[in-house]
Amino acid sequence: MTQFTVHSSQLTAVLILGHGSPVSKANNTLLEVAEAVRIKGGYGIVQPAFLQFEHPNFAEAVDKIVGMGAQQIIVHPYFLYMGAHVTKDLPFEIGTAKKKYPDIEFILAPHLGYHEKLVDIAVERIESVKNKKSEVRSQKSEGNRITPFPTSHIPHPTSQIAGQHPIEAESFRIIGEQFDGSRFSSLELPIVKRIIHTTADFEYADLVRFGNNAIEAGMDAISKGADIITDVKMVDVGISKERLDKFGGKVRCFVADEDVVCQAKMNNATRTAMGIRKALSPTFHIPHPTSKIAVIGNAPTALMELTRMIKEGKVRPALVIGVPVGFVDAEESKEELMKLDIPYISIKGRKGGSTVAVAIVNALLMMAEGRQLGVRC
Repeated sequence: MTQFTVHSSQLTAVLILGHGSPVSKANNTLLEVAEAVRIKGGYGIVQPAFLQFEHPNFAEAVDKIVGMGAQQIIVHPYFLYMGAHVTKDLPFEIGTAKKKYPDIEFILAPHLGYHEKLVDIAVERIESVKNKKSEVRSQKSEGNRITPFPTSHIPHPTSQIAGQHPIEAESFRIIGEQFDGSRFSSLELPIVKRIIHTTADFEYADLVRFGNNAIEAGMDAISKGADIITDVKMVDVGISKERLDKFGGKVRCFVADEDVVCQAKMNNATRTAMGIRKALSPTFHIPHPTSKIAVIGNAPTALMELTRMIKEGKVRPALVIGVPVGFVDAEESKEELMKLDIPYISIKGRKGGSTVAVAIVNALLMMAEGRQLGVRC
């Protein structure tokens, strides 16, 4: 981490707050910005901080600054949009810091937002490549018809879809305006947006986790006709059977089966856990357990049973979507999932639920469908 020169006479410090990335090299940009601000602004203390993934976080940065003797801290959110980080997370962090250091004055500077200088930078970036040959050549056009893009380009499942309800289309337009998705890949972003659309909660953008090439693994499994097993009927009902049927897959949920109910009583276990055990059992009549996509949207016990079976080498689903919700074992079960060397999509913390699971699955189905058609949005 870059160290910044401190002058003992300097009583005011600048804290520049960025989002943070799980890719360490990506965080170097904020360090460079902080150093450049220190030099150009002539400030004695300029300390970068990150909301997640990287250190120091906000509280750690404040501790460092106070330790340097600063009595006043100007906090600059290095964000383009006034999303949840600026309107919710940052006020919380500042409020917590004020309680710890009541004698320190905190001053909040505006986020980046719209500025003509940023427009100039955008134009400069565009002009820098306008006359250069692209490394990836575009497809040749035939008259007024453009040949399809390669199937590796995945369509955005929230673009203009035939039959899409106007309210849904307007919802995604609003999400696009209020949500900065630049930190997500082109495969991750459609899923994140659909989760936000389903929950009306932008915080999910900070909680969603993708592990071990999960999206590609999921689409590949879907395209090969993988069955989707679920813990509860609510997830079963919400998944688009029309789209899944095109690939030959089926949704299977055994939570209400008589033998599952009996096994739950005998083993003093939950029906959801026993339902998952039945669905993934090699002795069950559905062949090839490795071709399954396991979707746990409600029951932590089902996810715990699944992770146990994976650890014991009994099963290895193509993808696990583990997003159970609640206060008892929900967070812990997801943490165990995210330790496994297996493709997964999960939600950090207590949030999640059947609607989130359904949103993720349906987004994957739309993306797999688009790839099959060779469509690019």
